[in-house]
Amino acid sequence: MRVEIDFSAANDLGAHQQLDRILYRIDDGWHVWDTTSLPNLEIMEESTWIRGRGHQGDWVRQMLFASIRRDAWTFEPHGRRMRVTAHPNGADELTPEDAIRLAEEPLVIFVENRISDGAFVERVVVELDKSLLRLWRRPGGPIRFDSLGGKGQMLEEVERRTQGQRYRPRLVVVIDSDREGPDDADSSDAQNLRHKCETRGVICWVLAKREAENYLPRILLSQWQAGGADYTQLVEAWDRLNDVQKDFFDMKDGLSEAPSAIEHELFDGLPSPDRAILSRGFGGNVYKCWTLWQGQAKNELLDRGQGDLERGIELIRKEV
Repeated sequence: MRVEIDFSAANDLGAHQQLDRILYRIDDGWHVWDTTSLPNLEIMEESTWIRGRGHQGDWVRQMLFASIRRDAWTFEPHGRRMRVTAHPNGADELTPEDAIRLAEEPLVIFVENRISDGAFVERVVVELDKSLLRLWRRPGGPIRFDSLGGKGQMLEEVERRTQGQRYRPRLVVVIDSDREGPDDADSSDAQNLRHKCETRGVICWVLAKREAENYLPRILLSQWQAGGADYTQLVEAWDRLNDVQKDFFDMKDGLSEAPSAIEHELFDGLPSPDRAILSRGFGGNVYKCWTLWQGQAKNELLDRGQGDLERGIELIRKEV
């Protein structure tokens, strides 16, 4: 987060310990100290937080001056702003006591399955956002995944984590849309969860494609040694689909024997041999393709993402 510290908090004798702990997290690289709103840095030096505190005050002063050097600090990828003040009066304005609780919270990326969906989000960050990746790898785990299961349980958990809180938790929700075609609506569960997030101020990334595996590029699919010649035929049949069909093909279970009207229209006209091969799907372990590292997947991933992956990264950055 971008942490602003108001003079009213810095000059409060009872807040020194909390402010020190916030600086420890900044020193760990979890957050940055945003001093751009301070009218005069000398004023902060006159606060009781710095004056008369010996070595600890000297360290705070060093951190203060380091925060104004662009070569020492950068705001990227931090998007969320927190203002620490003795007199909070607005969103993300917190007392030092509340601010340290928030500053010590890791950012939680809440997904349906922390193993498969976590592998997807992590690969996207690795390939597309180096500054977010550097933050992710900081000591102490500043970003972590969590999951409960289905979207219904996730909705209840979002409500639980936001109920009665004096501040918005550090939480980003990432879910499949479950759409079966380009003109289909998000599933009712996805719509309900997104609405709950919006009413509670929680960021929610509903994937534009059917599910996370629909973003897999060929370079990763072809590396997975899952079934010899049969698997190679499956990848080739998948590659003959057009982009829209790839976006909504059920990657795990394959073409349905009883397709919906939307699926029937989308996949109508497929050659019989391809239909037979694609009916098998890639299986439940296809997510493991996200963990394969033979060659860079960035360009193909951008092509498959069609802008949605960059949108997702920007949403995550808003909460970092």
